[in-house]
Amino acid sequence: MQKAQNRFIIAISIVFFLITQTIILASVPNHIEKQKVNIVVASGTSLKGISEILKQNGVISSRYLFLLCSMLYRGRLIAGEYELSKDMSTMEVVRKMGNGERKIYVLKIIEGHNIYNIAESIDKAGIIKADEFLKIAKDPAFISSLGIKAETIEGYLCPETYFYSREIEPERFIGKIAKKTLAIFEAEDIKNRMTDMGLDVHKTLTIASMIEKEARVRDEKPLISAVFHNRLKKGMSLDCDPTIIYGTGRFDKPITKTDILTYTPYNTYRFKGLPKGPICNPDLGSIKAALNPAPVDYLYFVSKNDGTHVFSKDMREHNRFVYLYQRARKQKNHL
Repeated sequence: MQKAQNRFIIAISIVFFLITQTIILASVPNHIEKQKVNIVVASGTSLKGISEILKQNGVISSRYLFLLCSMLYRGRLIAGEYELSKDMSTMEVVRKMGNGERKIYVLKIIEGHNIYNIAESIDKAGIIKADEFLKIAKDPAFISSLGIKAETIEGYLCPETYFYSREIEPERFIGKIAKKTLAIFEAEDIKNRMTDMGLDVHKTLTIASMIEKEARVRDEKPLISAVFHNRLKKGMSLDCDPTIIYGTGRFDKPITKTDILTYTPYNTYRFKGLPKGPICNPDLGSIKAALNPAPVDYLYFVSKNDGTHVFSKDMREHNRFVYLYQRARKQKNHL
């Protein structure tokens, strides 16, 4: 009996010693140098694969020690991009990955921004380069995989703040944003309203994008929508200035007479009906306004130079307001 107890005590002591030595080893910095290393662990990477990546980059000295320490988190380390240092201990590395202390990027898509604005934002956020984003945004195979019938994903990027981690491929990340917009049109009231108005998702987003660019005040969105719908019913051209700007790609310059006369698939002065597609990414308010125009018979509107507009039913009244507010703007500019 005494011998059995002694063997048990010895065994416990050995286990305790091994655990203690493992903790000590795992707590010792792996290197003297403090070089920063960025490690990207893709979703689905095995523990063995993670240990090999870390060993190859000089972050850990022993793969077996790393695997042993990872058992503290039941081997469940979180994928993502990690900023590590070569002077970290194995335990610190495991703890950071076990707690998911990843590098997170923030992308804010603002209502009214187009894919070119978003390309700049996604570049500044450090997610991907602007030209890479635009390549994805115009890739026929990618667009088709989302069930979108268009040449770009313009209009389909739901305005909101998004958080990105590098274990996700950029295409998947962008696809999730587009699917958030498509989900809006799965609501029964939205689908029924589109059916009643003879519109599909693409046409609705196109009208909504024009409303988004023209409206500065939320309450005016249904009124601006009414003007566009009324003009479409009467077979009139929409004469929407932002469509000219989008078609020329001269986003930071005022419209010229040449721009108005130049044909592009977006220049709504040059043809009747809707432009080729959305000219920006509208918010939910603009989408709802596109489907619920105000019950008015306005056909024209002009800026009052304060972010609001004055609406008219006929050309004579409209011309009077144009003269009035253009003169007021000129006088203000000369002060």
